Amino acid sequence: MGAFIPLFMVAPVEHSPKPDVEPVVDVARRIISARDAEVAPYAKLYPLLLAEMDEIMAAWDRSADELPWSRLEEAVRQNDLASVITRVIDCAMSSASREDRVTALINAACSHGESRRRHGVDVQSLFIEYDKIRTATWLHVQALADAPTSFDAIFVIDGLLSIATRGTVLGYHRKEMEANGLWAKHRAELEESVRS
Repeated sequence: MGAFIPLFMVAPVEHSPKPDVEPVVDVARRIISARDAEVAPYAKLYPLLLAEMDEIMAAWDRSADELPWSRLEEAVRQNDLASVITRVIDCAMSSASREDRVTALINAACSHGESRRRHGVDVQSLFIEYDKIRTATWLHVQALADAPTSFDAIFVIDGLLSIATRGTVLGYHRKEMEANGLWAKHRAELEESVRS
């Protein structure tokens, strides 16, 4: 028999580093550094605002002494709202990973919406509820820090309260969204829209 003759030859692939590609570790460090620099002016408010949660919720309680909240049992009146606000502050100011902060915020907001629906609160009241929280939070931020720090902080917090509002409405309509195959899509879009 004759000699074996290959039909084709494969040239070895050479892997040479591309000079214009930034290593992943460097990118991660740059992102973390940028986040630290972004929140640095108001990061000192983080523990102070968390310490004010009871008062923020008390201010919400005083302003929510009307329907539909007044007909709710006291045990469910605030519901998960304090958790949502804590997650908003955490998302705005903590050094946890973006994924952890955003997931916790969206989970808390959606849970709040689901609970509000179970207790018969209408959708329109959810928007009023968040307006009252915005007002109470703004008053506490102003008391804790002067401008421009207070402006930086409330700008970020207000944006995250908008995300929380959307998450609460999403949670409120979870059954319909799941039935129509829209839950995962809208949840992912909401998570991607978080700037913080």
